[in-house]
Amino acid sequence: MARPRIYRKDQQCPRCGSNWLPKCGRSRGKQTCRCGQCLYHFTPGAEHPHQPEGVRKLAVDPYTARSSLEAIRGGCWG
Repeated sequence: MARPRIYRKDQQCPRCGSNWLPKCGRSRGKQTCRCGQCLYHFTPGAEHPHQPEGVRKLAVDPYTARSSLEAIRGGCWG
């Protein structure tokens, strides 16, 4: 007999929005979940830091301009 699915009314998967979230261990002392729909593993309520758009643009622009790795890193590594 299979385990019953655990649906949570107060939590959702950040990737697909599903409420089917069985517990899946602990990480750094906090409970983790794995979405039963898309299998995404996450810590509910954790803040996911995002870089500001300007910082991301600075990182991606040289790559999309097909610059050499030497030009991208700025030659500051010796």
